[in-house]
Amino acid sequence: ALGGDGNKQGKLAKSLERHAKESAERAAKEAVAGMKPAIMNSLHQTMREVMVPAYESATRQMFQQTSSTLEQGLAQISLNQANNAANASSSIAPTLQAMSAQLMKMSESIQSLNMEVVQLRSAVNNVSVQNQNASAQQPGGAPAGPPRPVGIRDEVTALCHSRRYEEAFTKAVSASDGDLVLFACKNADAGAVFNSNGEGVISISQPILICLMQQLGAVLISAEDGGDVRVILNWLQEIAVTIDPTNVNIQRHVGSVVQQLLANINSKMSTCDPAFRRPLQMLIQILRGLL
Repeated sequence: ALGGDGNKQGKLAKSLERHAKESAERAAKEAVAGMKPAIMNSLHQTMREVMVPAYESATRQMFQQTSSTLEQGLAQISLNQANNAANASSSIAPTLQAMSAQLMKMSESIQSLNMEVVQLRSAVNNVSVQNQNASAQQPGGAPAGPPRPVGIRDEVTALCHSRRYEEAFTKAVSASDGDLVLFACKNADAGAVFNSNGEGVISISQPILICLMQQLGAVLISAEDGGDVRVILNWLQEIAVTIDPTNVNIQRHVGSVVQQLLANINSKMSTCDPAFRRPLQMLIQILRGLL
């Protein structure tokens, strides 16, 4: 009998040990599961508030340094031209070509960085939304569907609807995508952009206006839909009568941009619907006043 009691006690001890081990493992898993959302939220908050702003700040600093270097170089060229007019053309041409090539490379790098910042911010926001949906899901309920990715067109649309036109068109022209610029124009209220408070105040800056003129002029060449052509002509006319060619931020670029736009318009007039020839001729007259 004593032997039987000993066996029962041994089995009971092993059973208790097994239950204790399983309880400890279950408690550990529950503790980890409870801490995971807080850790993930903290990580996403750090990315939104620290990493992404730091990346944007670095991009802005690079652009400022590039602009400063270019202005110093152009100022030095002007000084050399004034001091030695006889030899200016032979000595300045290679320097201008080298600086032009360097500026193009820097512009491409800056555009690439801007796109990376947008993509990084979009990815962080998407992951945060997914985690919030997972946390809000009820036990035993059906899993929530994946959130709709936020693309650059969604961002431009949201900015236009909230009348943050400077940000909307900055994002559009930075992408160097003419179709995106036309999309932004379609979603913006031109009346509000060029007369924001009823007193002729413009909602977007002069550098953005010159970029819009350049990119819309490029889109005009390939535009075939009549509605698209009307939108482009309407915006180009508004820009042409609003832009300030003496503004220090754009005066160096106005001449070349306007000349290219005039060439594009002349090319378009030879192939476009006759109904658009008169508006195109009127636009030509306005543009010539900027030269």
